[in-house]
Amino acid sequence: MNFDLVILGAGSGGYEAGLYAYRRGMRVAFVEISPQTVGGSCLNRGCIPSKYMRHGAYLLEKLRKGENYGILLKGLELNPHKLAEGRDRVVSTIRENFKKFAEKLGIQIFYGKGVLKDTNTVSVEGKEIKANYILLATGSSCTSLGNLKPDGKKIFDTDSIWSLREFPRRMLIIGGGAVGVEFAYIYRMYGVDVILVELMDRLLPYPSIPEESSRYLARKLKRLGVDVRLKTSVLSYSDEGVLRVNLSDGSTVDVDCILLGVGRKPNTEGIGLEDVGIERDGRGFVKVNEHCQTSVENIYACGDITSPLMLAHKAMYEGKVAVSHMLGDTEWARDESLMPKVIYSAYEVASVGLTEDQAEEEGYDYHVGIVSFMSNPKAMDDGEDEGFVRLIVDRATGRILGCHILGPHAGELLHQVMHLMKAGIDVKFLASAVFSHPSLSESVVQSAMEVYYGPMTWIKRG
Repeated sequence: MNFDLVILGAGSGGYEAGLYAYRRGMRVAFVEISPQTVGGSCLNRGCIPSKYMRHGAYLLEKLRKGENYGILLKGLELNPHKLAEGRDRVVSTIRENFKKFAEKLGIQIFYGKGVLKDTNTVSVEGKEIKANYILLATGSSCTSLGNLKPDGKKIFDTDSIWSLREFPRRMLIIGGGAVGVEFAYIYRMYGVDVILVELMDRLLPYPSIPEESSRYLARKLKRLGVDVRLKTSVLSYSDEGVLRVNLSDGSTVDVDCILLGVGRKPNTEGIGLEDVGIERDGRGFVKVNEHCQTSVENIYACGDITSPLMLAHKAMYEGKVAVSHMLGDTEWARDESLMPKVIYSAYEVASVGLTEDQAEEEGYDYHVGIVSFMSNPKAMDDGEDEGFVRLIVDRATGRILGCHILGPHAGELLHQVMHLMKAGIDVKFLASAVFSHPSLSESVVQSAMEVYYGPMTWIKRG
């Protein structure tokens, strides 16, 4: 069996790359573990099911404000089984549609673990598949924490949490990153007492997220009833019917279950990389160039196995970068500095480009334009007037260096700025743009005006 391209992994990056390669006239095949894993971690155990649950949490929060809109609820019943059924139905529908679409296009999916036999051959379940090019898109797996090992009963990670079909009374979430703050919001809104512990001194302890965003989010989670504990770790635990956990702040908490949100590792073991000379770094990530090409000329890689920035849209983009380069296009290139990052918790937290601290470290003389949603009429109408748009601009050139939005639909609003940054369009253009009224987007224009024409607005500091 001979193909132009064989892709190891039919997750976000692999699947998108396969469809793009098909569009470009390549004969493509996928290798995927099983029919139940098509779509990868994002679809089956990550962003799709979690966003379904997060939307339910968001609706519950909106219902709390119903009285402001003349909606008086007589009672509310929460049903975890219905929640799980709806979530799983969406996941299953997307997964089956993926498979049906590939079949309709004539793209074959070989099920089983793919292993590189040589630079042009993938072995799967005794079959040898030949290809001119190979794309590695094998994704990532959850990491554990010391002796806290997921058991699918009381200790969960984000690959196993989906088996939890009842709402626990009390939950400990370890890790205040993107995963931890999302699940803290979800389970708190569904009535669970949540304790969220983070080793660092703030939530979302990433250089790419402004500290102000972290403070806003921590304050709201606390207001919703999440017990947020910073600079805190787990020392030990015992199972005495309930889990008794000793924390580094000197306290002991009893919880029904623990969710580990402490990161992921690339799936680069046992697929034959060493046998064909593909280089990895010390953390196991495949080394790639700007065109996602590995140390072996005809083998490429995309997604979670190329860097710690593990985002589905990064994988999708890198997959298309790789295919384009296979076909002789050199204009597409991977660039993590312009990769949007969106976190879905009690607020949407969206960022692209540099923060103020990063701009200062890189020696820029910069302006900052800040506009609060507090004065945005659409946000006020919607009862979501918390948050801000924050624009960082090079004073000398007007080039937009970064944009950070916290608040309603931040992930959607961010793209209005991100593509201007990619195109090299300066802040003057954005300051003169026309956006509809009333709209949340007006705050984006106003933040540009704050920079270009001078500040008039204010934002409550975190």
